[in-house]
Amino acid sequence: MKIKPIRVPIPPTILLTFILSTLLLYATSLLVPELIKGPILLLAALMIVVVTFSSIELALYFLILSTLLSPEITFGAATHGEVISGQVGTTESRGITLRLDDIMLALICITWMFRIAIRHETGFLRHTPINQAAGLYWFTAAFSTFLAFFQGNVGMYGIFFIIKYLEYFILFYIVVNHIHDEAIIKRLLTVMIVTCVLSSLIGMAQIPQGIRVSAPFEGELGEPNTFGGYLMFMFSIILGILIYATNNKQRYLLLLILGIIFVPFIFTESRSSYLSFFAAILCFLFFSPKKKLLIFLCLSGIALAPFVIPKSVSDRILFTFNQSEQSGQLAVGGVKIDTSTTERLKSWENVLKKAFPKNPFLGVGVTGGGFLDAQYPRVLLESGMIGLVFFIWFLRRVWVVMKRGVYEISDPIMRGVSLGALCGYGGLLVHAIGANTFIIVRIMEPFMIVLGLIIAMRILENKKEKEKQEKKYTEKGFI
Repeated sequence: MKIKPIRVPIPPTILLTFILSTLLLYATSLLVPELIKGPILLLAALMIVVVTFSSIELALYFLILSTLLSPEITFGAATHGEVISGQVGTTESRGITLRLDDIMLALICITWMFRIAIRHETGFLRHTPINQAAGLYWFTAAFSTFLAFFQGNVGMYGIFFIIKYLEYFILFYIVVNHIHDEAIIKRLLTVMIVTCVLSSLIGMAQIPQGIRVSAPFEGELGEPNTFGGYLMFMFSIILGILIYATNNKQRYLLLLILGIIFVPFIFTESRSSYLSFFAAILCFLFFSPKKKLLIFLCLSGIALAPFVIPKSVSDRILFTFNQSEQSGQLAVGGVKIDTSTTERLKSWENVLKKAFPKNPFLGVGVTGGGFLDAQYPRVLLESGMIGLVFFIWFLRRVWVVMKRGVYEISDPIMRGVSLGALCGYGGLLVHAIGANTFIIVRIMEPFMIVLGLIIAMRILENKKEKEKQEKKYTEKGFI
């Protein structure tokens, strides 16, 4: 199929002005970085608004690239003394961290809503299987947070999180409502893979430094656990495409990409990501049509693991059980576990036994319970039993959508994407045991885009099938 060119209805003079202004501001920022920070952000915001109004497709390209390849700016970070004294939690100690993708996501969502209002587009009206579950979960979390805000138990930090949750769902609706071309779906998928490869190569460059590999441009406090979850999800998608690949050239390229992703993934030394990877592989063994090949690859990987896995990685895994004795360590099955895992288990216990019983129905609001690095108890703590029920319902609906994509989409590439997304999603469900997986921008942006692409492809194929049937009936004289 011939790929259609991208047409962006922006006058060349405007684009040229933006480009020259950007270069000028960048040159100035090298001389006086603090003075020029505001104008740079303002220019970037104007560019995003103009591009989004003109071309949703181009705006999505920029957003995908910025997800892993954008710098960050921190405002209001706590001092070292505040962190030591325990006045702020782990997340808040970093202040409010803004990245280019945070700004882009917010501006794209706002501009899109203005666009559908001005052009009288029915952006929110298209029905999808996740609408009800997503809406009810968000409204529950928002109501709980605003209630806690007016009670003085949650600050503006919690409101920012609620807005971010809404932006994830709006991003999904943007993809579903504005992607009506198979070529565009393939282009967006290509940009996602290119972004993943670039971020993986940058991650590989960190390995000689002897540090845990993290996503690019994360500053001093990296988040290897987040990067590991993202790489696992993208690895799964590319493996799914490989399973349905139709020619050898494509297979070799995909194998190379898998190798590029796997190397930095291993060096994240993220145990939650390792567990999520094994969960994703188990899902592949269950849902993939090529089970024998996968079983052979898994057995080969297990046999080679002791010889190829770096010592730092094996030490990180074994550290869970062989850390030198520390005060407060828990024992599981008579075996003591490390302090990091102990803290996570204790946080679950504190939520279930202490915090949750005090606010069982609506919770304490988003961020009202302090920092908690585990998705499920965090949802229970912040939005209560009602929010947890809607959240689980949302997760289940996503699972059904991806599973149906595997069996209903006829295009081999998008069927592979559906399979990979389904198995990667299974991995993310495990990853969320020890991380706030489903609220992290670097995981949720690509996740919601992929979910939107799967549904968009199903809508497109159903429309083509309906047109085909109508044409068939017309030719036979039924209409």
